[in-house]
Amino acid sequence: MANFLPLNAVSNVIIVSGEIGTPNETWKGPTIPVVLQRQSVPSLETGVLDDYATKIENRTFSDYCKPYPDPPFEIPAPANLTLQIRLGNVLSEGQSSIVFKCECFIPYGNETLEYIIPPMVVKLAKRYKSDDVKKEAIMYEGIKCLQGSSIPRCYGFFQVRALEFFDFGPMSILLLEELGGLLTLDQPVTDSAKSDIEGLCSDLAHLRIVHDDMGYQNILSTLSLEQGGLPSLPSPISGRTYGWRLAGFNGAFRTSTTLENVQSFYDYHLPGVLENVYKPFEDVEFLGLDRWIN
Repeated sequence: MANFLPLNAVSNVIIVSGEIGTPNETWKGPTIPVVLQRQSVPSLETGVLDDYATKIENRTFSDYCKPYPDPPFEIPAPANLTLQIRLGNVLSEGQSSIVFKCECFIPYGNETLEYIIPPMVVKLAKRYKSDDVKKEAIMYEGIKCLQGSSIPRCYGFFQVRALEFFDFGPMSILLLEELGGLLTLDQPVTDSAKSDIEGLCSDLAHLRIVHDDMGYQNILSTLSLEQGGLPSLPSPISGRTYGWRLAGFNGAFRTSTTLENVQSFYDYHLPGVLENVYKPFEDVEFLGLDRWIN
């Protein structure tokens, strides 16, 4: 069995210096490599990403959510590895972050476990947007049971506060599994893809997770095995194996409203996304959870 890098194996990330081009500007990195350390994040159970339906006064809208299932993979003891990363082309850019393709390798002398490093991407927080990326890290950790089946694998949240390089707060990154392409514009979504994406949404609904940015840009296919992608895992909710993933969880939240209401949210919103993949996401009306719980 292939010895793939565990989700918790990396303790430090070294970003190799260099000049990095973005769609709007060229970002000049530090003149020396920067070491970012893995950060622990609050548990989803603390309520840090819960919505108002979780509050005691709104319990009339609530029902019982079963404990989340265990991840369908083993999580060994942390390996305390250092991963060296060279940032490559920009894959996407949002309001709070930029996603870079990257080249990863374990420095000499730190490779004794012989892990296979899958293709990865780096999600770099923009200036003053570290909190947004941290929220996404909390969500990935909280719904770890869906990593590799419904959502990308997340290899950690890393930060460094280096005032000599960054005068706007910490440099923050998420290290994520690389995914494949987006839905094809100007073409109908295939029945197979539609069924998979509906399954992804249903999995989130069962965990009472509301994805508030479930647009075209956050629905990606898996990376093929020929491209170095990892095998898809069966969903611990549905038992299905999907060819697509949902990403972009910086605005997602947990709710204690009923499963029926959360599923209704996805049932209403998703058809508009799939039927209008030829339109920018901003042109598709987004209706919040209030519609189904009031």
